[in-house]
Amino acid sequence: MASAPATVSAAKPVLRGLHNATIKKNLTVAIALTTVVTVGWYFLVNKPKKDAYGEFYKKYDAQKSFERMKANGRFQGC
Repeated sequence: MASAPATVSAAKPVLRGLHNATIKKNLTVAIALTTVVTVGWYFLVNKPKKDAYGEFYKKYDAQKSFERMKANGRFQGC
């Protein structure tokens, strides 16, 4: 006696709302990465640059710089 072959039925994939779920996941990842990159850029690029400018202008004397350039002959009219 031959028995009927057992049929295996695969579960249907859940497609309802898949697009919205994917968008939510991708948006969350994008916002997280953007935040990390923004904070990193601020602390690794902007803050050192601002600090360097601040340190430069604390010690900068515009009149002394002008006199040095004038002594070097940079200005024709002075």
